[in-house]
Amino acid sequence: MLALLAGVLLFGPAPAAVAAPADPDSADSAAASPRGPSDTDLPFGVGPGQRGRSADAPGRQPSQPVPSAKLPGKPRNDVIADAPVELTDASIAYNLIPYHDIPPALRDLQRSDRISVEVIGQSVLGRDLHLVVATAPMSDAKWKSWQQLSDLRFSDPHAARATLAAGGYADWRTPLFINNNIHGNEWEGTDASLQVLQELAFSTDPAVVDMLNKHVIAFVITNNPDGRVAATRANANGFDMNRDYITASQPEVRAVRAQLVRYSPLTMLDIHGYVSCTLIEPTTGPHGDNYEYDLYIKHALRNALAMEQAVLATGENRASCQNQDGTRRNDIPFRDRTQGWDDWPPIFTPMYSMYHGTIGHTVEVPLNPRGNLTVTERHERTRINTAVAVASIKGNLGYATENRAELLANQLEWFRRGVDGESTRPIGDPLAISLARGDNAKTHLQDFARAYVIPAGTDQRSTTSAARLVQFMLDNDLKVHRAWRPVKLGGTHYEAGTYVVDMRQPKRGLASALLEVGRDVTNDFDAMYDISAWSHGHLWGATVQRVSADVSLDSQALRPVTEARATGVVAPGRQANYGLVADSVAGIQAVNRLLADGVPVSRTADGIFVVPGDVPVVRPIAEAYGVEFTKLTPPQVRTATPVSRTRLGVAANAGEIFALRQMGFDPISVTHTAFNNRTLSFADFDAFFVSTTAFNPLSLDATQRAAFDRWLADGGTVVGRGASGKQFNDRAGLLDVTIAAGRADANGIVKVVNTPGSPITADALPTAFVDAPQYFTRVGDGVRVDQRLAGEDFFLAGHWGGQEAAAGHAVVVSGEAKGAKVTLFGTEPLFRAHPEGLYPQVAAALWWTGSGA
Repeated sequence: MLALLAGVLLFGPAPAAVAAPADPDSADSAAASPRGPSDTDLPFGVGPGQRGRSADAPGRQPSQPVPSAKLPGKPRNDVIADAPVELTDASIAYNLIPYHDIPPALRDLQRSDRISVEVIGQSVLGRDLHLVVATAPMSDAKWKSWQQLSDLRFSDPHAARATLAAGGYADWRTPLFINNNIHGNEWEGTDASLQVLQELAFSTDPAVVDMLNKHVIAFVITNNPDGRVAATRANANGFDMNRDYITASQPEVRAVRAQLVRYSPLTMLDIHGYVSCTLIEPTTGPHGDNYEYDLYIKHALRNALAMEQAVLATGENRASCQNQDGTRRNDIPFRDRTQGWDDWPPIFTPMYSMYHGTIGHTVEVPLNPRGNLTVTERHERTRINTAVAVASIKGNLGYATENRAELLANQLEWFRRGVDGESTRPIGDPLAISLARGDNAKTHLQDFARAYVIPAGTDQRSTTSAARLVQFMLDNDLKVHRAWRPVKLGGTHYEAGTYVVDMRQPKRGLASALLEVGRDVTNDFDAMYDISAWSHGHLWGATVQRVSADVSLDSQALRPVTEARATGVVAPGRQANYGLVADSVAGIQAVNRLLADGVPVSRTADGIFVVPGDVPVVRPIAEAYGVEFTKLTPPQVRTATPVSRTRLGVAANAGEIFALRQMGFDPISVTHTAFNNRTLSFADFDAFFVSTTAFNPLSLDATQRAAFDRWLADGGTVVGRGASGKQFNDRAGLLDVTIAAGRADANGIVKVVNTPGSPITADALPTAFVDAPQYFTRVGDGVRVDQRLAGEDFFLAGHWGGQEAAAGHAVVVSGEAKGAKVTLFGTEPLFRAHPEGLYPQVAAALWWTGSGA
């Protein structure tokens, strides 16, 4: 069993240390940093009294957790329920463990007093998500001491460093983390972790016993059980969850995020497949802003080398590449590539963990077992892949054991810099500099804001969006304060109730990643792996202001926030009508709830929804959704046009369908084939949202084309997005516009100018998100420009070669054609359920009642 310490035995001690993620349960910050997802962090599509689909998923009995321990980091042993046997589980064909065999395997592990198994949540379809924690048994008193030292890392990094220097962390067990199977059809990490856990649970080898006395090792057995069973990369909502960690729209992501916050691991592996030669990060550049990258790379590179040697020691040549001299290697992008495998966006699990200070690695096992293979070859590939994953885990554990003191010291330095407000530093590690390919050793040096302000009162665009954003920060273990009286900051006066994010905090990098707009990296590298921009501060609908000056914060006026919920408001007195502004996801939900309940709702010319004053549900809706019902004047009411519940058909991607559900719409997927087969009828829809080619008007038969034309003439609503939406528009003969396309790999945050009086964008954000950007170069008669890109400096953050050609062009247009209301988006207002502040534009387009609105 000495092989478990392969990294140590092969390499011996390795230099210096790296950073790990912050623990949210310090004595000072526990309330302000609740562990685990709160109700406010659930998808916005969930209405009052409904908390997702897992609770009533048919045929499943989720395991029942035992009551939580008072010490958040202390593992618990839940009663692990069986799962229904599914002979169609895709894992079976690959000679891997099916989901229904996982609970018995976990109960077998529970026979060991070194193992605890917890149910940390459920998947979209109600399957349990299991966390297995391996460590030597500890008494309650020792767990209390462990928790105190864990919390000290974040409550006072300076004190923690002094404690470490005095030997106070000598017996403290460092947390480590392994995540598996986030992509459902990349299976082998699950099987590998169960193999490693068998050894950790029952081996009598002194090296294993010593390791368990030095670490708390947490394994997520499968992050995506629904995808595992179905052999899909995505979860049951159609989401690639390894693109969701900075948004956390999916329940499986929130469950794992809570554990990363809970344990703040020193190292983290996310096991994937399939990249020939076995790939082990660290990555190529550009390296993400907001990391303390000089601290990260020192240990990330050495840990990768340790894992590489452990993989090579398996003797599985198909898991490696041959060098010209006959030696073998794995693929370590920092060392072996020049671009295209970057860690720029914090959407990936390891990159998100790095914002908590963790040494995060994606590990890609080598051999794709999918496709047209013989059973023998398929099973041989999964055997090799599992062996590679086992070796990677053991190599990582060995490195962490040998370097645990240095890793902890590095983590504490990471958070000290945050508390002290220091600038980031260049990579100075000689090994990293010597091994880096191309520009991989270059980083963007940055100074951080002094603070961010989310103002209250008239300076705040959306109170509900502000509360949503603050709660999200709390759930991500960030510290937020609120002014209990008027406060002056940086020369500006703010109302009581204003939120302040002091950037002198351990995880200031994560706060910056959420609130800053980002950076234009177009000229840094030719190719990026995925998106290059995101921003809750610019895309979630709340007003967020940056304080750059090094000012003092009025600590007497600011109090820590423990929870942020928008308080519903109803105008006092007896009102004939109330006004409701749908400027947030919650506001859209409230309108759709009113419409679903049969309340007569109308919409004024300036976009305010009119609700009769005698409706008894007004106050419950205000309280449930945290929205404000205001007093209206008679002239406002007289301009209102009735709005009906929207029966919505969609030809869209999974992220867009999810976002529409978040808003309270009930989208039904449509295709031209379904209309031709008479499975669907145009009479059953009020509006269509189209962003794919699944619904082609030219493919309708003659009868259905006539029905579609009648539907248009009767005042139907069409919302098109992107190139496919424009193509649908052209095929249906609707708006007279010409479109141009940016690079297919371009994406980012853009500055826009909204047209006053537009029913779609009059009150929209001054920023938008684009992906494979589309912009309108010609707008015909009768077509309104609702939104256009600003001037030459319109591109704020991301990667877009040739962006100059799009400056000033329209990106949202609308008009009436053939009797229908038509809106076309060149932007990405629903992209991966992230830009929530853009949702109101889509809702407004679906509710738009025509030019007289």
